[in-house]
Amino acid sequence: MRWLKALAATGVAVTLGLATAGCTDDDPGGDTAPSAAAPASAAPSMTFDEAYQKVPLGGTKVLPITWDLAGAPDTGEVLAARRTLAYSYGLDQSTDWATSIPLGRYFYTDAYFEKVLAPFVTGTNDNPSIGPLWVKVMGVDRAGPDQATVTFCNDIGYWHRADEKNAKIRKNRANLESYVMMNVESGDGEHHWLADRVFDPDGDRQAKYGAECTKWAQHQP
Repeated sequence: MRWLKALAATGVAVTLGLATAGCTDDDPGGDTAPSAAAPASAAPSMTFDEAYQKVPLGGTKVLPITWDLAGAPDTGEVLAARRTLAYSYGLDQSTDWATSIPLGRYFYTDAYFEKVLAPFVTGTNDNPSIGPLWVKVMGVDRAGPDQATVTFCNDIGYWHRADEKNAKIRKNRANLESYVMMNVESGDGEHHWLADRVFDPDGDRQAKYGAECTKWAQHQP
């Protein structure tokens, strides 16, 4: 299940979406964010490049991700947002949260990580979500040199829980997701683009991108 959706009901920030991936007509999530950005100040246990290698942009065998990058140049903030999306869906596919969740420090600000991910580091995921994703970069809204919102159209039509052997194609398969990226100093002393807020789905950008996203999200495995 999109396990963090449950936090939305209590007003806590969430990264990912669906309350149950088996509900084909579910909306994947909601407005999600800590109250303020904070640099990832803890000393990292590995380099950022090492963390990125553990989260391939192309996904995994059971959760492949196909990217359409025609919507915007693959700049630093866009690439970082893509990595965060790959991590977030990969986390929902993972059954080893003790290993997977700590990697979130390399994709989210400390404020986000501590509020949203850290409480689940000892949890388990007995029914992961799998299935192909197709993701298109829709656009980038910049708010100064160190903040940008990257919006994606995610075709989640075939994304489902692992225990659904005959999962149906989702009716509402075109999902707009936006990641608010902050360029902050991290524990390695370098600046990195990290996600500090997530809108999943992003209703505010539905008018701008919704029709295009719906038309695009019609893929077949």
